[in-house]
Amino acid sequence: MLKRIATIAQTAVLAVAFLTSCGGSKPKTTTATGSLTSLVGDLPGLCDAVSFPFNIADLSLTGPNGTGTVPINSGAVNPPLIKINLGCLRDFTTPLTITPADVGTYNTAYFTLSETQVFFYDPTILPPNPPINSPQLTLTPLKNIEVPINPPLYVYKGVASVIQIDFDMLHMIQSITTNPTTGQLTVTGTPEITVSPLTAAGSQGQGFGELYDLVGFVRSVTIPPPVSTSVYDGSFTLQVLGASIVGAPLVTVNLNSSSQLYGFSDLNQLVTDSFMEVDAYIDVDGNFVATSVEDEYPEVVPALGSNAVLAVIGPVTSLTRDSRGNVTSFDIFARDLEPNDASVLEPNTIAVVNLSSSTTYQYSSRSVNFANLAFAPNNINVGQEVVVHGLVTEGTQASSSGAPAIPTTVTAYKVYDKLQSIQGSFSSLVQVAKDDKSGAFVFTPCSTLFQGTPTMVLTSNQTVFLNLTGLSSLSGPGTQPALLVQGLPFFETQAQTINGVPVPAGTLVILAKQVHQL
Repeated sequence: MLKRIATIAQTAVLAVAFLTSCGGSKPKTTTATGSLTSLVGDLPGLCDAVSFPFNIADLSLTGPNGTGTVPINSGAVNPPLIKINLGCLRDFTTPLTITPADVGTYNTAYFTLSETQVFFYDPTILPPNPPINSPQLTLTPLKNIEVPINPPLYVYKGVASVIQIDFDMLHMIQSITTNPTTGQLTVTGTPEITVSPLTAAGSQGQGFGELYDLVGFVRSVTIPPPVSTSVYDGSFTLQVLGASIVGAPLVTVNLNSSSQLYGFSDLNQLVTDSFMEVDAYIDVDGNFVATSVEDEYPEVVPALGSNAVLAVIGPVTSLTRDSRGNVTSFDIFARDLEPNDASVLEPNTIAVVNLSSSTTYQYSSRSVNFANLAFAPNNINVGQEVVVHGLVTEGTQASSSGAPAIPTTVTAYKVYDKLQSIQGSFSSLVQVAKDDKSGAFVFTPCSTLFQGTPTMVLTSNQTVFLNLTGLSSLSGPGTQPALLVQGLPFFETQAQTINGVPVPAGTLVILAKQVHQL
């Protein structure tokens, strides 16, 4: 087997040593480095904000008395503009930067943001206009936003460090006003950001914690030879945050004997440009190690933008059912496109998804489906987050001669029920097991996108409770705590019993991976 895959930190040190040994006989001083991975996520957001995209145009960390600076552009001529969308990151985390870092102490981060936008679901907008309201957003300041790193970050030679960057969409927004004549929204706010170092815990396999539902593309595959000394069974590089203009993060995802593979059984079956959903952890050496890998579909973007096969990701905003209750088509708010090709489908717009008898259905994050629920055309409902893999046909604008506009359509080859976080409030307990973790409760999503659909959350002994001791702590005199439930949603058209819990017909059932009290 190969030698153990080098850590980012070790690679950085070797690279610096090589460069300083060339180009002259006079030795140059090298700077001791470690590695630094930054992760980005979002705290709870506004209920009807379906999308909050912006670019991080610059990010640097500095230390006391000028001990050092870590920029994300690493001296590049064209600094990367990393595009993130807080609508995708409620209680989720994804890599933002992976870079060498000079040894030292860092206590302040500086951010520069650009192209800030926000989109609200607004059912009061009448057809033929889509129910999406794009406000005039003023977010200040945008340049050199100073954020304390609390506690300070210490980077050591040859050692991996990780920081968590959390944006707080909910508290960013200070005012929302509506023009009574045009209905146009005006939104003002101030960036709310926290930066904290993560501490590695225990041995390899625990490390800096877990990351759920990383989405991106396979860019390369490394297959180990028959004889190897590596602790890993190969790796692939995953490009995340694919909407980024320049310099999208590239993560090396390592596989080991415990990695669960879906859609392929061996790395030699994995092709580049395959869209993936990955659960992973960061070990103590800073390596990303997959616990679950879902190879969903290879995407195709032709040079001229025609016959494009894309992954369209976002919530269902409306749908059409046949007489048997099966969904035949639905509208999707295209919050994210993978690959991101605005010439075919503009992000943050609505497309029509057409289903057929050849469309296949699956759910991601398979371990979350502890009740073994099926996902089929009758299990789709408004508000659900889905990934649609299919052929995108560009729409047309209404003509001056009176011809109506034709919407962009997606001929669905495959539809995935996606792990998502749904914000709302606790209503009532339905069932609580002796372990105080397994059971069910009635939940009310706060977004009008769910259109008042009755919703029930089912939990298991593997469900994580944040700011809660268990199910029983949800209930109390006069309490209806605000929650963020992360899980897989399934719409159940028929009354049935799931894991011993009676579920009425027409209920959206969320199998919870995590219940977070806000």
